[in-house]
Amino acid sequence: MSVAVAKVNMQTVGSTTFGSSTRLQVTWSAPASGTPAAYLVVADDASGARAASVNVSAATTNTTLSELRAATTYAVTVSACEDAACTRTQAAAAVSGSTSGEVWQLQGSGRTTAGLSRIVSDANARISATRFGADAGGATASRIQLYYGPAIPGGAQVLSTAITGAATSATQAASYLSFTSSGGATGLASPATGTPLIKQVATGQGVPLAAALGGKVRLFFEAQGNDGKTRIFSIDSVDGWVGQDFNSGSARLCSTTADYSSGGGCAVSVAIGVAGDTVNPTARLDNVRQHKVGFPTQSDWRWDGAAGTFMVFTFDRVSGCSDEPMNHGYAVWDGSTWQVQFDAAGCPKAFKGVQAAFPMHLGGVRYKMYYGTPGVTTGRVPGSNLPFLGPKRMIYADGAKTGSATRVDHEDWEALSAARDLTFLWPDGTVLDDTAEGYIDDFHFLAPTGTLDLQVMYLAITNGTEIPLGAAAVLLNP
Repeated sequence: MSVAVAKVNMQTVGSTTFGSSTRLQVTWSAPASGTPAAYLVVADDASGARAASVNVSAATTNTTLSELRAATTYAVTVSACEDAACTRTQAAAAVSGSTSGEVWQLQGSGRTTAGLSRIVSDANARISATRFGADAGGATASRIQLYYGPAIPGGAQVLSTAITGAATSATQAASYLSFTSSGGATGLASPATGTPLIKQVATGQGVPLAAALGGKVRLFFEAQGNDGKTRIFSIDSVDGWVGQDFNSGSARLCSTTADYSSGGGCAVSVAIGVAGDTVNPTARLDNVRQHKVGFPTQSDWRWDGAAGTFMVFTFDRVSGCSDEPMNHGYAVWDGSTWQVQFDAAGCPKAFKGVQAAFPMHLGGVRYKMYYGTPGVTTGRVPGSNLPFLGPKRMIYADGAKTGSATRVDHEDWEALSAARDLTFLWPDGTVLDDTAEGYIDDFHFLAPTGTLDLQVMYLAITNGTEIPLGAAAVLLNP
């Protein structure tokens, strides 16, 4: 018998030709002798790990393997089985095949930032997106909401909200690509006079909580205090799953020193502190920031607070642990607090040389994580003080790999050496050069309809000289 493997859903955009990043088509011929009771098709990656195993009826000589990893070569074996359960085989043949890498296309027109469609009129940076299900009710039912930093000339640094205007639909791009800003009137703003913990509010992520946890939105955010150190905080909404009002006082916006002070309307909790703190300190770290919670969004749009949920976050160079200026640490929720993970040498477990990491749930205990590589500076504009994150890459995790099979540990992630590069296209199909890709920052990946058939990247981008703007890219080959 013979076996062939081919890419599926082939397409060409501009000069780039590619197939699906997660599926392969397998075809085979029947064995020369004997009548199989069934066929067994399996795919193993280079490490020998089983990626797919499918039983196929004897009347079929093709199948499509799904839920594979992008830009990965698989050894595919087809066995002719003597029984339906395939406990005995009479013939087998093997061949290798590779999935395509992910290809993301920016939305708008042309091949410059000037032609990109703005997802919200005043978006500047610190972009995060939250999906609400139909059962959220009210204003956010079946909507996407941004938690982002609007461009407010001469104004305070704000973490505000913007929301889509219609129920999310894969057939209506505006329902997940066009947002209406609250004009900086909701969310959090930096107070004119800082408090010991809250002086400058920065990046945030809105995580809807299950009804058993109050049916509200927990906003995780970073802020620098009067001591110059940055920590990760959380605060819960007072308007349920609307998730725009975090002030228990009369104002909707948390903005004053009194709001953030003890007894104020915007009392925050320290999620991850720094060395020397009295609340949730983290040894050896003087700053923690740019975080993302990896909760299972493909299972439910709400987080149930389950122990084992992980968070990634940025920390700086740590003597004796990492010489990289940007690293991502790993914290695991134990049901009441975030426990930062350390190795046997007392160093924070880390993804070294990584910035702006974002984990995206793939189902079960499987995730992929996107990140920037700031150590690669090719394309950086000389003299620019805007953040340059270098090429964007991705790794995978499977919670069944090590330890507990019900959660994703740091050890469940692929090594950074196995990372896949991403391809970004301008709206006209031209591939982004090193400069354009390097200046993509503050990105958040989301499946707006709750299915991985549609995946969107919300991002901030600049050409290295202009003020960053909020844009979006769509995965062309899920």
